[in-house]
Amino acid sequence: MKKLILFVLTIFALTFSACCPSEEKLNSAMLRELIAQAMDGNREANVELKGLIDTDLISRKDFNSLRIDSGLVNNKYYYSVLLEYFDPLLNRFAIYDDQLRLYLIDKSLNGNLSAQWTAKENRNFVFVQERFLTKDILSIDRLSIYEVYDTTAGLIYKSISRLVKGKNISTQTIENISADFIVTKISGIADSKSINQIDTFYFYAGSKEYLSSNNLFNNFVKQEIDDFIWINTKPQIPSSN
Repeated sequence: MKKLILFVLTIFALTFSACCPSEEKLNSAMLRELIAQAMDGNREANVELKGLIDTDLISRKDFNSLRIDSGLVNNKYYYSVLLEYFDPLLNRFAIYDDQLRLYLIDKSLNGNLSAQWTAKENRNFVFVQERFLTKDILSIDRLSIYEVYDTTAGLIYKSISRLVKGKNISTQTIENISADFIVTKISGIADSKSINQIDTFYFYAGSKEYLSSNNLFNNFVKQEIDDFIWINTKPQIPSSN
């Protein structure tokens, strides 16, 4: 009888353990290995990543860099993925939690990419910086800010943050972030009378974004690009479409 009870308990334990999900939480090394498998043609790994890499691009190895960073939100780790290619149309930015749940994929980033997790007044952000050339010579940085919550994440701010034109460097830096607005400081503008040195981006609940009605620095950079005359000498990046 004791042997029978022991046998039943053993079967029950095996069945219970098989039905229960793994308690192992995701870490940076595991995520990097999964991405490597997906890029090596493992479609099951890409399914687990919720389609981080487009199926027609699987097995392409011509990427510039893969960077994984992490942030701690309410005692839970979240992971950001920056996958950078020579062709900016292939660039990917994604956020996962420690159970590999996908929070966001952004396919709109250009140039050389970097990311930084930042916590401020019980809010958690990922600052992603793009750096790219326009008209072969003009170097532009663009800043995107993503806010990470317990169960979601979203893009809340996007604006040009730097223009390098010859020896002239113009910048727009974040001075303050609150629930209602973001204040930026603009510097390096040659004619300070033609543009304010401070811009304010107000939060719009409908779109969940910070937007400026003036958009001073973006308009300044756009005008600088429009007025810049140059001869195309560098090969254009081919489109994959």
